[in-house]
Amino acid sequence: MYQPRVFCVKLQLHFGGDIHEISVPAYDGAEPTVNDLMNIIERDFRVPRILQNLAFHGQELHPHINAPLSCFGIKNLGLIRLVGRMAPADKIQQINSQYSPHSHQQTSYSPQQQPVVISTAEQYLSYSYPQNRSVSTQYDPPTEQPPPTPDKEQLPERQATPAQ
Repeated sequence: MYQPRVFCVKLQLHFGGDIHEISVPAYDGAEPTVNDLMNIIERDFRVPRILQNLAFHGQELHPHINAPLSCFGIKNLGLIRLVGRMAPADKIQQINSQYSPHSHQQTSYSPQQQPVVISTAEQYLSYSYPQNRSVSTQYDPPTEQPPPTPDKEQLPERQATPAQ
């Protein structure tokens, strides 16, 4: 029985402040390509292919989808940086289809299509500043009244000590 040979490159993916180990397979003895890497990232991290920006040692990988990873000098345990935005699993196909494969600009919009809305944490995190405080980086003293200072009559007399 024939079993296909699987060639696999293990990589480190820097995404979202964490480093993840991923394996990029290619079949029948071929080398893994950037396209294979992008498929793995889309499947495992839910980042649509069109929103992926991949870099290795300052080289952008995402424009060269058919190039093998080895032509960029990527070897086992190479660190790839991913900049992208996660999307819900059911919206990935819709996001990818809204963009043309050769540019990062949106194709023509038809009224029948529903726009994709990706919620972010920044939308839900809002901070309201107190009304009596300034919004600068200066120190704002408390608005409470300071404790009263005692009268001179209540303070004990200090005796001067001769300087030695």
